[in-house]
Amino acid sequence: MKKYEMDASGDSLKGQQVADEIKITFRKLFSERDTESTFILFIVPILLTLWVYYGKQTDFDALFKGLQGRWNQDIYSTIYEYLSAFLLMFWIPYFFVKVGFRKGLKDFGFKLGDWRYGMRFVMIAAPFLLWAAYTGAAQPGIQAEYPLARSMIGHWRLFLLVECFYIVYYVSWEFMFRGFMLFGLERKFGALPAILIQTIPSAIVHIGKPASESFGAIAAGLAFGYLAIRSRSIIYPLILHIIVGIATDIFVSIRLS
Repeated sequence: MKKYEMDASGDSLKGQQVADEIKITFRKLFSERDTESTFILFIVPILLTLWVYYGKQTDFDALFKGLQGRWNQDIYSTIYEYLSAFLLMFWIPYFFVKVGFRKGLKDFGFKLGDWRYGMRFVMIAAPFLLWAAYTGAAQPGIQAEYPLARSMIGHWRLFLLVECFYIVYYVSWEFMFRGFMLFGLERKFGALPAILIQTIPSAIVHIGKPASESFGAIAAGLAFGYLAIRSRSIIYPLILHIIVGIATDIFVSIRLS
């Protein structure tokens, strides 16, 4: 009985110590005049949750029921998903960067940076990503997921239109994770912790996607995060993300057409 009482007492003391450490950490975050990183950690989950629950294709279908039944309804809903990401992952963070932090896009990776290293990385990685897109396109799970706008298959003009909006989506995605989060948190936590932190939400948002894509999102989060930090730019992760995304749509469309 005494042993259990001692264990309970020890757990209580340890729990209190952890609680005190958390309080101290929060005080440091707000007292060291580094509200930037604190705000980023606060706002990113809110923006991503808004996108997941109100910015997807199914949400468009619920909002615009008058378009249901049209053969190209999924094109409208896909563009809606991409533009909602543009609002929540680019424009709103950009507003806070400009107005709240009083900084520019260059401070968050929107610049050429070390373009020699960045382009070397892209040239080496692009063939592997194209191979991954080609082999992944044969998987039933990937074929069931992509392209989001199925009705554009066989209609090259519609295909080009949707893929242009897809690029806008990728600009938003890379700015949110490899720009706003990565460079915003690097100043407080350092390069490696910032890479790991931004990888977590970027991987979690993929839950519900095919397993190969979800696990690939973890690897991409780490690799793209490193590339952005090393090159001091989000341009090169953006190029690679666009390559693998559009290539997947193309390869799956060829197989399904």
